[in-house]
This record gives sequence, structure tokens and C-alpha cells, in this order.
Amino acid sequence: MPCEERRPGFVVRILVLLLIGQICCFAGIAEALTILAPGSNRMVVNNRRPFVHMVIRSSGKGEVGHIIVKKETGRGEERLINPLGSWRGNGNNYFLHYILALKSGVNIFIVEPGERRIRIRYRPLTTLLNYNLAASSAYRFHRRGKVPLTCSGCHLRSSLGGHAVPGKERLKCENFSPGCYSCHRRLVDAGRWRHSPSSNLYCLGCHEGRKGRNDIVVTRGRVDDTCLLCHVNGRRWKKMGHVHGPVGIGDCTVCHDPHGARYKYQLWADGKAALCVACHADKKKLVSNTPLGFHVHGIVKGGGCTICHSPHATENAFQLLEPINKLCVGCHVTMKGIIVGHPVGGHPVQGPRDPRRPGRKFSCTSCHNPHGSDYAYLLIGDLLGGHVCSKCHH
Repeated sequence: MPCEERRPGFVVRILVLLLIGQICCFAGIAEALTILAPGSNRMVVNNRRPFVHMVIRSSGKGEVGHIIVKKETGRGEERLINPLGSWRGNGNNYFLHYILALKSGVNIFIVEPGERRIRIRYRPLTTLLNYNLAASSAYRFHRRGKVPLTCSGCHLRSSLGGHAVPGKERLKCENFSPGCYSCHRRLVDAGRWRHSPSSNLYCLGCHEGRKGRNDIVVTRGRVDDTCLLCHVNGRRWKKMGHVHGPVGIGDCTVCHDPHGARYKYQLWADGKAALCVACHADKKKLVSNTPLGFHVHGIVKGGGCTICHSPHATENAFQLLEPINKLCVGCHVTMKGIIVGHPVGGHPVQGPRDPRRPGRKFSCTSCHNPHGSDYAYLLIGDLLGGHVCSKCHH
């Protein structure tokens, strides 16, 4: 009996000792962890693609299995993030590499043990025009210069050169920089339509290193100054009468991803219409969620915006590929050559002055909306009751 009475207390003491040992073990693991990237617990990420790398160094292989990275998803819920893998580095060090998916705004990640909270504010980068490269709050790995020595087991020691990456050997030139591929392989491999300099690892053809240092910066000045070094035909756009806004401000990256993208011409969205309505928001109803009874010009949903408009520049208003009436009869061939007689005999189809729109010539768009309308035949008013005619004939 006495022995049986002491047994519960003995068991409790053993459990307490085990728990203390476990706590000490996890505390030791927490102290042994070093988060190499990102470089701050509170940071801002400006990126075209919504992710950032996380690299954790551990002092022993046995500790790797106890490391957990989670993302707060809201409503008190957390999502476990699996590492891409673990690798042995110099000495007894082991490295865990994660890809952290981001959403626009604040993202909270937790590293255990230790309950370390990483707060990342993600700002989708669609243009370099307003991006301050010198901002201290902006996270840029290459601000640090060389790739850290602790990473050299997997990555090239210098961002500006070194040995070729297996499977990515190319004919070398002064811009050949395979070291970049070690970290930026997603920029190179993810897009179906790839930009040639990126695909061939000629990163230094567009990016430059600051003299006397080993870090890389985005080429300073206007973005198009870099683009037009190769795309020389684009220089003529600046001299045309009507220039698309992104071309005018000199930032090709408003529409094109300079590395690669899912869509032709390295566009970050479908070039038929989805890309255009990202800026021209008043035209969204033409391509999605079209109101019942609204008439959309067939060419908009068929060939897309660039069937009529140049995305760069032309000599015609609204960057039209041809003057309005000439453009219209390219499809509406039965109207070709007609100057008067539509919609009734003697009615002009073109003229030097539009009674409804001062400063504009009279044309097809004087009566028809070329994008869409609430009325049949894309008219600007109801055909019944003369509501179209009365806009000019008061």
C-alpha cells in the first residue's frame, strides 16, 4: 500500500521533469535558429509576383524537424507552410528554404519555436515609375552586396559572376550572369512568354552593378531608356501625334513584365481587353459583368482593343490605327466609299465639323458609340421618336 500511494507522485515528478526537458530543448532550438531572410521582422516588399523567400539556419539536423512556419490567415486561423527543402551547409549548419506567398497588404508569419512574428506589407509593383529605390523601408536583398558566405553552399558567392548553373549554360558574354538564377529562377522559368535577356540569363544587360560594389540595382532613369537600347523601333513613338500614357511617361513595365509572363509580349494580363480595363476602368462592363440589355461592339469581345487601337502610339486620335471612318469600313465593307446617304438619302457620313462635339470631325462615331451602347446598332440614343436625330437637329 505505501508503495502504491507514492506511485502517483512519482509519475507526476517524472512527467514534470520530461516537460521541463522538452521546454529546455525547444528553448535551445529557438536560440539556435537564425532567420537569414527576410532581413527584418517588419518590412515592405514591392514585387510583381506575390511571394518572398525565407531562409532559416539551424545549428543541427535534429532540430530541423521541430521548426514550424505558419501564416496567419485571419479569424484566428493559421496555415502551415512546408519548406522547399533542407540542406546542409558549412559545419553542422542546416538551412530551410521557404517561399512565402503574399497578399496585398499586411501578412503575418510565425516561426516556431520562439513565436517569432514576421510582418510583411506587400505592395504589388506594376510600374517602376513611383518606386523609390533608395527607400530604407523597401526590402531589397542586393542592398547588402554579396550573397552571404553562409549561403554559398547552394548559391554562388557573388551576385555578379561565378560558375554556370547546371542546365543553364549559355554562350557567355559580358552580361551573362547565372548567379542571379540561383534565387530568381521563378522570374526566368515561370512565364510562358519569356523576355530573351531574362531567359538567357543576361541579367546585367538591363540591371547594373554600382562601381566598386558587388550589389545590383535596377537601371536608374527612365525605364524606356533601357528598353529602347534593343527595341529601337520604339523610339519613333515619341514623335507621333498621339501617344499612349505609359509610353509617354517612359515606363514600358506598366503593361509588360521585363522577365516573362503568362501572356504574349510578356503582358501581365490578357492583351485583348483585361489588361486595358485595368486602367480604363470605365470600360470594364464591355468585357465582364455586362448589364442585361447593353449592346457591346462585337470586335471588343472578338479581336480586342488592339484591333482598333495601338497600345503605343499613332498619328490618329485615341491611338486609332486609321482615321475613324477608314477604320470602320475595314469591317463594315458595305459602307466603303459612301460619303452621303446613310442612314437616309442625302445624310452625310463624314464632314469637317461635328455639330454635337465641338472640335471634332463628323464621322461614324458621331451617331454610333464604337464600344457599346444601351441602344440598338450602338446608337447614341433611341431610334424611335427621333432621339438620335435631335442631338444635332434641334
